[in-house]
Amino acid sequence: MINIVIVGLGEMGASLAKILNRQPDNYVVGVDINAASLRYAIANNLVAATSYQLRDVAPQADIIVLATPVTSIEKNMHQLAKMVLKENVIITDTGSTKREILAVAEQVLTPMNMTFIGGHAMAGTHQSGVTYADERLYEHMTYFLVPSSISDSRALQTVLKPLHTKFITIDIVKHDSLMAMISDVPHIVAFALMNAATSQLGPTAIFGQYVAGGFKDTTRIAASDSKLWADVLLSNKQAVLDSQAQLIKQLNLFSQAIENNDEDKLIALISDARQSRENL
Repeated sequence: MINIVIVGLGEMGASLAKILNRQPDNYVVGVDINAASLRYAIANNLVAATSYQLRDVAPQADIIVLATPVTSIEKNMHQLAKMVLKENVIITDTGSTKREILAVAEQVLTPMNMTFIGGHAMAGTHQSGVTYADERLYEHMTYFLVPSSISDSRALQTVLKPLHTKFITIDIVKHDSLMAMISDVPHIVAFALMNAATSQLGPTAIFGQYVAGGFKDTTRIAASDSKLWADVLLSNKQAVLDSQAQLIKQLNLFSQAIENNDEDKLIALISDARQSRENL
């Protein structure tokens, strides 16, 4: 029997629990500070058992998954470093940035000979909470793995095989740079556009009835969890600022073309974007 502890029963953690708990060789324990989430997880067979405290269940774990916001992941790693855990325990996470998390792992877990493997699945929606657990959330999605200096990811991949995901090993710098442009900055765009619209037009009750698909599609992820995304953006600060600078450069090119009534330039900018989107 594989004892799996999943800390954080939001959409990602709860979906992971739901999938793994269906495997006969697994015993999944959900850890969360929200009592209602724990009750829901038990009632809907997402987990076999629950706990409010990581320290009460970590010593029996074969695998510990930290599926919380980045700052909480780092706090949990500091707690785990002070515990007596199984000799071959694997600790992993689901954080969308890796530089700070891996730095903490190397600082506090590696000296204790604990195996840490950074993890980040390109899955999930703007929804949050245990009620959005989805057994198909990870199917065919890319699942990045960032092993620490003393670990490899083969054993973890074996346990996570029921996710039917595509595992890719990647280094920290490449991962965080990639996430900044394809995930972090798009969220900033959605947040900023929504705020710009309400600043110019007033509350959504005034203009919401007129918006069409373009605005709705672009701002869908503005409904994301605010604390989680504040943590993500700050934990990937430099990569986000670098990628955001590229976006601002492109916005300025559009502004200049419009200001100069330069139709040819606008057509070229739009055509380049259209071609890239079609290739995507």
